[in-house]
Amino acid sequence: MQNNNEALADTFNELIRINFDRVYGYEKAVAETEQVDIDLKAIFNEYADMSREYIAYWQQQVRSLGEEPASDSTVRGKVYRVWMDVKSAVTNHDRESILNSCAFGEKAAIDAYEDALSTNTHLPDEYRLAIVDQKSKLQAAHNKIEMYANVNEKIG
Repeated sequence: MQNNNEALADTFNELIRINFDRVYGYEKAVAETEQVDIDLKAIFNEYADMSREYIAYWQQQVRSLGEEPASDSTVRGKVYRVWMDVKSAVTNHDRESILNSCAFGEKAAIDAYEDALSTNTHLPDEYRLAIVDQKSKLQAAHNKIEMYANVNEKIG
């Protein structure tokens, strides 16, 4: 049976993994975005940096629990990136496709944070607050990506 520290570490490691997914996804989005789409490149870089900060934070929390932090993404994220590679090989690297992929990734990140908040493991207030804070920033990022996608739809 897992003790509370191990269970917390498992929860935090899932947040680390989903943030690795997010970093990799936004790095890919930057690479696929046209040079003229400077606005998107800036946003994607900002969100990748945000996730790098979250990774460092959660890795430190896992270490403080005496456990080993995750150092890579989720299996689901790896599968998603392979799918994105195939999709990008057969579709245009247009704003709409990239924004839709980013919105999908943001939703997955938000879901992972919701899962962390609903864990059966006792979640001390400081961790709960950090998860809620990060989740709200992820939600804001998702909303911004959706706004860009909607504007792009109306223009296109």
